[in-house]
Amino acid sequence: MKSFYISLVALLLVTTAAQAQDFSYGIMGGYNLSKVDNALGGDFADNKSNYHIGLIAEFPQGDNWSFEAAAFYSGEGEALEANGTTSTIYLRFINVPVHFKYYLTEGFSLHAGPQVGFLLNAKQSFVEDGDREDIEGKVNSSFALTGGLGYDFGNGLFIKGTFDLGITDLVDNVDFSNDERTRTGHLSIGYKF
Repeated sequence: MKSFYISLVALLLVTTAAQAQDFSYGIMGGYNLSKVDNALGGDFADNKSNYHIGLIAEFPQGDNWSFEAAAFYSGEGEALEANGTTSTIYLRFINVPVHFKYYLTEGFSLHAGPQVGFLLNAKQSFVEDGDREDIEGKVNSSFALTGGLGYDFGNGLFIKGTFDLGITDLVDNVDFSNDERTRTGHLSIGYKF
């Protein structure tokens, strides 16, 4: 199923790039606030702060809308305390979102679309700042729905806020009945050439 998602995103990117007559590309980075939790459950009480950095491209398709694709490194996970034990999960992804972007006014936009998160590594520590153990064999790459708001200043500079809601189970554990999914908020600043 993961291969299907990856193929779908790749096909959409290639089709869009082939049709685009004018496009812009750039760099972006910013702040993450993330959590691993059951779908729509809990809150951000055990969130983990980190950062993201990567590349972005926009392919205009009309006066008010375009496709936007990115590939960026994203540090995610969560820090939680249960039964007197502090545990931190460290997840590193290369995220590839493809957004349908609609400009409500000049510069101000809404964006939404799918995202594939390719897992680079996964570790867990059971004490604060303790040794990190690999948990890569138990953690999957992810597929998420994303959406947010952005503003392009017209001189290449832009800001955007995005929320990702994972829709695939992240953890392979037959003893654990709940699906665990990533939930991440990104606050980005960038520049398009």
